Amino acid sequence: MPGTPLSSRDRDEIHVALIESRDMSWAEIGRRVDRHPTTIMREVQANAGRHMYRPATAQRRAGRCRRRPRQRLLAQHGDLRTRIQTELESGRSPVAISLDLDAEGTTGRPCVETIYLAVYDGTLGVTARECLRMRRPRRRSRTRRNPSNRPALPNIVSRPTTVNDRTEPGHWEVDQIIGANNASSMIWLSERVSRYSIPITMPLGYAANAVLAGLVEACDQIPPHLLRSLSFDQGSEWAEWESIAVTYNLDCWFCEPHSPWQRGQIENLNRQFRWWFPRGTDLGRVTQADADHAATIVNGQRRRGLGNHSPTDLYAALTMQ
Repeated sequence: MPGTPLSSRDRDEIHVALIESRDMSWAEIGRRVDRHPTTIMREVQANAGRHMYRPATAQRRAGRCRRRPRQRLLAQHGDLRTRIQTELESGRSPVAISLDLDAEGTTGRPCVETIYLAVYDGTLGVTARECLRMRRPRRRSRTRRNPSNRPALPNIVSRPTTVNDRTEPGHWEVDQIIGANNASSMIWLSERVSRYSIPITMPLGYAANAVLAGLVEACDQIPPHLLRSLSFDQGSEWAEWESIAVTYNLDCWFCEPHSPWQRGQIENLNRQFRWWFPRGTDLGRVTQADADHAATIVNGQRRRGLGNHSPTDLYAALTMQ
């Protein structure tokens, strides 16, 4: 079942699938065990990869990772826990409580972060609304609090000349079209030399983990020698781009803020895709077969910019090189 840890039976099924085909996509394996493709990818990569995956070894490793040697400090009933709970209820802040404990030299005293974690996970029996100044029911992301600390993304202006002038195949531009009520989406990849496009349906929306799984499914369809780089816009849905870059040994580039036109090929193609999937369409109802049908028509059209050849013909020739 989704949401529960992988069982030994699930791992056996993953192993059987990998024996049948070492190149089987994560999405196909995920359908076999009713799991998200990203779950399968992380499971296999964390346990020696496609060629060395062993279910018994993976099961033992999972058991070691789940094991917790002792109970959390503030989950233990005692005078310290009671004192902290009482002081929080009286209006004192976690910082002030921690400083008092530090000044008193209390043995086994918790740090400020431990107190905050205990409040937010319900260990102390008092909610954030009842005891914290900001009264936020959930914690804010630290990266959002300190956006200036984020590492700079690889800028698309630094793409090599061979990518920009389309002399080297294997460089792809990536974009999404969003469905009705922002509840579903579809990823499209377009190769810069042949203009060949690949669609991936995303019925569960465009959160970073779902997008990562979609990108994995797309990349598994591309021959390794035609998979050299991906170019994205600045959308937060691409937050897991480093996982793709490491897994497939890719270069990744990002447009400058508010400049999606810097990868204009996929932006222009989106207008064609929207003929089949107009704005407001519930893309959750669009099957992969429907998306592939639209791609077949777009890819099969001859283009003057390609010397009256079609993307399908040029891409087929590139795959044979």
